[in-house]
Order: sequence, then structure tokens, then C-alpha cells
Amino acid sequence: MKYLKIFIIVLPLFLLAACSNKQTNLQSASTQETKTLYTCPMHPQIISDHPGVCPICGMQLVKVSSTSQNQNNDMKGMVTLTNNQEVLANVSTIKVKKETLQKQLTAYSHLDFAEENQKMIAARFSGRIEKLFVDKTGDYISKGEKLFEIYSPDLVQAQNEYLIALGNSKSPNGNNSLLNSAKKKLELLGITDEQINELAKSHQVKLTLTYFSPYSGTVIEKKVEEGMYVNEGSEIYSIADLSTIWNLADVFEKDISVVNVGSKVQLKLQAYPGQTFEGRVAFIYPVVNPQDRTIKVRTVFSNPHGLLKPQMYGQTIFEKDFGVGLVVPSDAILFTGKRNIVWVKMPDGMFAPHDVTVGLKFDNGYQILSGLNEGDEIAATGGFLIDSESELKQNAGSNQIESKSQSMPGMKM
Repeated sequence: MKYLKIFIIVLPLFLLAACSNKQTNLQSASTQETKTLYTCPMHPQIISDHPGVCPICGMQLVKVSSTSQNQNNDMKGMVTLTNNQEVLANVSTIKVKKETLQKQLTAYSHLDFAEENQKMIAARFSGRIEKLFVDKTGDYISKGEKLFEIYSPDLVQAQNEYLIALGNSKSPNGNNSLLNSAKKKLELLGITDEQINELAKSHQVKLTLTYFSPYSGTVIEKKVEEGMYVNEGSEIYSIADLSTIWNLADVFEKDISVVNVGSKVQLKLQAYPGQTFEGRVAFIYPVVNPQDRTIKVRTVFSNPHGLLKPQMYGQTIFEKDFGVGLVVPSDAILFTGKRNIVWVKMPDGMFAPHDVTVGLKFDNGYQILSGLNEGDEIAATGGFLIDSESELKQNAGSNQIESKSQSMPGMKM
């Protein structure tokens, strides 16, 4: 009797569990049966779980196989245009081809002195300038040319020491080391060998001595006048050799890949219209200007006729060959910020968006690093209108699906 009661209690629970498992199996089978989907041939974003018509164009929905479903997913975003629509939308197409990639860059520049050719003539002793032989800025002086005549107690003393050492060296117990030291002192003060030899012959100390130029160049600045007193180290002349001159160009950091040390450059100056000067890149400065994001590039030019003058303004032209690659017009690329899109023409007038990786800019086109192949036909103009049409169709499809979702249960995108 006791076991009978237990059986009566357990039996309903067993039957309930069996029914639940059967219902689950039925639902699973039903789900498997409803895997067949339907879509619109013209609007592949429309997907339904039963036959019907497209809410956008009214065409009959067709059954989707697993292969065609993947194809429809791939077709999302495509736009179909007739020939008349291409003309009205000003859409023109070109075929992508490989071109020789040569980039030309123009940068504003100015001329300057070559630093290694700038010299400063300073006083090696204290004294008074008695006479200036070179008294005008802009004069050209040659090495060994007279610069000024100066009275200096230091020079008078150095001459006396030399004459004393010279006299001692001629005695039987003479010391040539003292003579050599005295002569070396005169040389360090800027006295030439000819002046020292003349002093040795005359045995007469001169109160004023002439100072000769140790360099050749153009006087850029004269800092003394006759009668001025100068101290040891005082600057007297600033001279520069202008046979070679620097040109400093400011190149934006995004274009610095065009510049190589040693490459040829051309220079155009406002002072000489129609004339071009040729030079070479000597140095690329290691620091970027934080204000305008430019990098200074130094180019060197020969200046045998003196036409190039410091502080002249000009335009420096750089050129570089980057080999061969794919180039498309600038208008063919849609820069969205996150993506760079080119519309590729497919069969039956369809245009498909391709994501591309963009390289350097060449004149009116961009180098394509990936995303396109040689021979692809792309929209050279009107790509923005094609993109807008694609967005409108997708938005329109979404809105109509929402409005008709109640009348067509199971419809989805």
C-alpha cells in the first residue's frame, strides 16, 4: 500500500518531465526548419524568415542559400547606377594603373653665409689704431693684404726682447732657445716672417707696426675707426668668403621623406626671374620647429660670380624618385577619418566600396599601398555622391523595415 502511494505521487512528475523534453525537441526541430531565409535581389539588406515582397521595391523575396547569403552580406553598401545616372551624377571612371612615382616639393628658403667661411679678425694685443687701410664694409680683402697700422706697447716690448735674444745668440756662449722663444712670441702677435727678418736686419724697433690679413674674404662688418684704442681680444673686422653660400629651406615634417642628403636641388630667386641655380642638400637639421612643424634643410650653392647674396629669399625645389606604384586621383578617395574609401565599378553598373591604404601624395593623386589592384575601374569623380546614395538606401531600408515590421513578422536586416 505504501509503495502504491509513492508510485501515484512520482508518476505525474515523470509525465511532466517527459512532456517538457518533447516540447524542447519540437522547438529545436522547429528552429532547424525555420533556418530557410528569404531576401530581396535588389536590396540584400532585407531578410525574412518566410516568403513575401520587398517593403522597399515590392519585388518577390527569393530563398537564400548559405552561399548566396554570404554573397548578399558582401553586397551590402553597393550602389547600382545606370549610364544616365552616372552622367547626371557626374561620375567618371578610370582604370587603376602603375605609374612612375616622382615627387617634387617646393619650399620657401633664404640665403645665408656659410658658417665655415666666416672669420673674425680680433686684436691679439692692446693698442691704438693709427691708420686703417681697409675702412669700408663690403670691401674684398686678400690674404696678406694690409689691414691697419697700430701702436702697441706690447709690440714694442716684444721687438726689444727679440733684438736682445738675437744679440745674445751671436756671442760665444749664445743661447738660441731664447731667440726662438722671442721669435715665436712675435709670430703669435701676428707679425709676419718678412717683418721679423726686417727687424733682424735693421735692429730698429718700430713704434707702429702694420697688421696683415690672415684670411681672404669680404668685409661684412668693420668695428673700429682710426684713433680708437683696442684691447686684446677686441673684434676689428668680420669677414666672409662668399664663393660658397648656404640656402636654408623650411620643409614640413610630412614632406621630409622627399629630402635626402646629397641629392640635387634647384633654387629660384625673385631677384633673377627665369634663372635657376643648382646645388646639393648638405644637412637636415635634427629638430622640428614646434610652432609651424617644419624642419630646416641646408643646401649649398657655388657662387663664383657673386650673384647669390645672404638674406635673399627664394624657392627651393626638391625632387625624389620613389619607383613604380599605383596612383589614383585625389577626388577618387573619400577620407572619412576612420576609413579611406574608393568606389570600384563592378559588372552590371554596380559600385562597391573598397577600403584602401594611402601613401604619399603626388601632384593631384595619392599612392595606393593596398586595397586596389592594377586594372580595377574606379570612380574618379562623383564618389561622394555614390557614397551618399549608399547611405540613403541603407537608411531608407532601415526606416521602411521598422514601419512594416508589424505587418511582416520575422522580417529583419
